Amino acid sequence: MILTRYIFKQTSKSVFVSTCVLLGVIWLSQSFRSINLIIEKGANLTDFFILSLFSMPSWLIIALPFGTFAGCMISYLKLQNDKEIVVMKSAGISPFKISKPALLVALVSSTTLFIISHFILPKTYANFKTLQNEIRNNNQEFIFKDNVFINVNRNQTIFIGKISENNLLEEIFIQDKTDSSNIVEYFSKSGNVYIDDVINLRMIQGTRISTDQKGRSTILNFDNYNLIVQEDRKKSVSSRVVEYNEFSFFELLEKAETKPSNHGKLLAEAHTRNTIIFMPIIFALIVMLTILNDNYSKLFKTYRKTFAIGFVFIVQTLVIILKNAVHSDIFLLPLMYLFPTSVLFFCVILLSKKINTYKG
Repeated sequence: MILTRYIFKQTSKSVFVSTCVLLGVIWLSQSFRSINLIIEKGANLTDFFILSLFSMPSWLIIALPFGTFAGCMISYLKLQNDKEIVVMKSAGISPFKISKPALLVALVSSTTLFIISHFILPKTYANFKTLQNEIRNNNQEFIFKDNVFINVNRNQTIFIGKISENNLLEEIFIQDKTDSSNIVEYFSKSGNVYIDDVINLRMIQGTRISTDQKGRSTILNFDNYNLIVQEDRKKSVSSRVVEYNEFSFFELLEKAETKPSNHGKLLAEAHTRNTIIFMPIIFALIVMLTILNDNYSKLFKTYRKTFAIGFVFIVQTLVIILKNAVHSDIFLLPLMYLFPTSVLFFCVILLSKKINTYKG
């Protein structure tokens, strides 16, 4: 019991650190899209972190199985390098009992994945897509770009040469076609903007040129001029496509019955929420078969980690292939459960019977 608690504690720490590292890598790789969106639409830093927080469950579904694999590998390799596993085997402790702490950690990971995929992911991903859509359609922030011609709406185009602190603007050009009988253009050296219920642009020391349909122009110089920029309401309330991650397991099953064209995709996505829980346990068992195997050949020792990583890669690839196959043939759906359970059962048998899985 003391030994199990000791190994469990070490393995839990390794799994936690490995999962956090993988989450960090995924966050860095995926956050560039959010950063680009934030910069383009003029949102604040808080929105970026909220988007990242809402994305975390979907990233965790990817990171946790591989974090469990890496954590178990690191923990048990350390035990092996310190000769602690050799001592345990010499004391008559079976490989299955030595594996017990890792399997308990993997079981915790699987339970966490089940809770995330069934209860947390649909809500957080829906919140992520909603906030992303709101930021993308936030037209009030369009004018805060410099050196870019921006069509704020169908009738108004704005160009700002430079934006300084406190929304101070320089080199302003506006073309306004709100009046169908006249095209009005504004040129101003400087100005500023105020956003309340409407966008109010105040221009300083500029020129207003109004051109009618016959090409006749009226020029007016001004010291101060206020212009209300109209928002494109239709664009701001644009709809978005609802993705599969926003639906719960039972919602996916219901939609599969009502949408024959996507029947296979919806079923595959729904049942992936269940089959994903096998991955941490299978990956932990692969580590145990690799580390605790009694094959002492030089080749096996040299490529021990390579064998484990390769086995994990093959299992994960086959799981993805089966999921994609169900998209076009729903009769393959039982294989989504049969394959991981067969691998799990096979690994448990090998571990309990102390069978050498590699010959050197």
